[in-house]
Amino acid sequence: MHGRHLSGGAPVAAGMSARRCIISVMSRYVIRGPLTYELAQKDSPIRQFFDGRLAPGLKDVQAAYRAAAGPILVPAVPRETADAGTIGTAADWMMRFLVHPRPSLRLAAQGASLCGMLPALEELALMLGFRDDGAGQFTGPARGTSAEPDLLYRACWGLALLTEVYRRGPDIAAIGPIGRLPRRSAQSLLEAVPGAGLEQMAALRGVMESALLPVISSRHGLWAVGPTFAGSEIMRGDADLIAGGLLTELKTISKKPSLGVTDLWQILGYVLMDYVDAFAVTDVALFSARYGYLAQWNLGTLLPQLAGRPVTTAMLRAEFRVLLEACQG
Repeated sequence: MHGRHLSGGAPVAAGMSARRCIISVMSRYVIRGPLTYELAQKDSPIRQFFDGRLAPGLKDVQAAYRAAAGPILVPAVPRETADAGTIGTAADWMMRFLVHPRPSLRLAAQGASLCGMLPALEELALMLGFRDDGAGQFTGPARGTSAEPDLLYRACWGLALLTEVYRRGPDIAAIGPIGRLPRRSAQSLLEAVPGAGLEQMAALRGVMESALLPVISSRHGLWAVGPTFAGSEIMRGDADLIAGGLLTELKTISKKPSLGVTDLWQILGYVLMDYVDAFAVTDVALFSARYGYLAQWNLGTLLPQLAGRPVTTAMLRAEFRVLLEACQG
């Protein structure tokens, strides 16, 4: 149990002190949403955990990140021509297909089950060459999909719509594109993407293939698409990609990359939620797809820089685990 570090020597004292403090201060707080929601709430102890421990060196890390950002390569389109949120989710699915021919469709399946579209998803999966449930974890790098580009872009858009049902809830999703489908079929999902969406997907794929895939393909070992963590049982959270110890999050916003505090805390939150070290993450990265900008950090360097003092992933995981268990509903 190498993420806990609550037995023997100084870690015991630190862990027990953290437990007493957290339980006494946060005893009335119950986690209300996924990691991203909690980080957006300044009164959440999840957000306060990072603000209180890793803020001293934050501005220096942000400044270095901003200085290295280049010009935009894939400008956004007006929301009325293609929804920015759906573009982001579809791009996430496309990234998964570029690193494995049959990535797990778990998230889309959870959405499909909520809106009566599991048969449509199964039909779509067959079109993409699935003969099983797909892979959530695998030994990488692996070859990506061989699906025709038009089919891939349309399928990723349909998978994004189903994923939004899961994330937003069926009632909210019903007033959006998924609720306007003429039929609950795979063909309707494929036809749901607007022309501007197809153009965005093609452009973002080009950037991924030139700026992301060549870098992560050098990472050998355990790969995972959409991984969840031990802490996800208490607070929902799934990362985009882990490639041989490198945890990477994809962003498709058009605003110039600035490394907002919630983006950095999100990446580190996933690392700390893996408090059994199942994925052996040693490095983290943020890929701003519209800029072709992949920023990487080694945790052994980044965490002490942010904290302004010696600190390790294991130390922070032990404290974060105590916090999650104290705020468990």
